[in-house]
Amino acid sequence: MVRIKEVDLPGVGRKYSLNLADGKLLTLIIHHSGRREIYLMEDPEDDEPDTIISLKDDEARKIGAIIAGSDYQPVTDEKMELLLGDLFIEWVRVGEKSPLAGMSLQDSSLKNTFGVTVIGIQRGEEIIGSPGADTVVRPLDVLMVVGRRDQIKSLEDLCSQEKMCRVPGGWKT
Repeated sequence: MVRIKEVDLPGVGRKYSLNLADGKLLTLIIHHSGRREIYLMEDPEDDEPDTIISLKDDEARKIGAIIAGSDYQPVTDEKMELLLGDLFIEWVRVGEKSPLAGMSLQDSSLKNTFGVTVIGIQRGEEIIGSPGADTVVRPLDVLMVVGRRDQIKSLEDLCSQEKMCRVPGGWKT
């Protein structure tokens, strides 16, 4: 159970303190002006904070909304397994010398050979959602794939190797 200690600070605002699971102490002071100060003490017995963060009202509200989950709701592994069964979504980086680099998704035959489906590609700052079969994989692309753990592991091996080659019906070393 999470317990937060609250204290009014006359003429200042309100102070909230929370002992974290890792033994640290987090203190938040909300000033009447709207400014927020966050203090983190590695040792709760220490009088001096190790980290101090000061936020304006609009910054604090935006961060608070993010923390509360208004922009993004994480999915726990248990929920993901329930949703996908034995399928997982993983990010796999294509090595600079991977034989996959320079191939279109169709020519790579990843679905037939490994049983994985590429559902997205991160290329630097760009995200390619639902890439087409003609999309060419580049070195250092990060592939977002769906498959079983063993299938994804086989793909990771391909993406990190340089001595594999494409042959009719699959890949070989």
